[in-house]
Amino acid sequence: MLKAMRLFCGVLALLACVAGAARVDLVPGQTAKLGERQVTLLRVQDSRCPPGVQCVRAGELSASLLVVAAPGEAGPRTRLLRLTLPAGPNIGQGELHLVDATFGRPPRVGLSDYFRR
Repeated sequence: MLKAMRLFCGVLALLACVAGAARVDLVPGQTAKLGERQVTLLRVQDSRCPPGVQCVRAGELSASLLVVAAPGEAGPRTRLLRLTLPAGPNIGQGELHLVDATFGRPPRVGLSDYFRR
């Protein structure tokens, strides 16, 4: 019984973290709120291999972002970030996270602040 209760509490804590995460999908030039931050997707470079095509190298997608800090957030008011997919060394450092991207022109990029929680 105690083991089941611990498992339930662990799952509940994990769900609380995920439920608090914010997500937004943007195309270059769009601005949106992500949590308390304002995020503008400035540019996307996409060298990924399209679906249904055989490539020698998988490639990557990189996104350049302008981030305006939340009111009262420590650190600089505005920052330029470069995120990559697959995730580069930026993951888990208290920044935004590049979740996914479409193959359209222009690509729609999914961003999350999950790792900030």
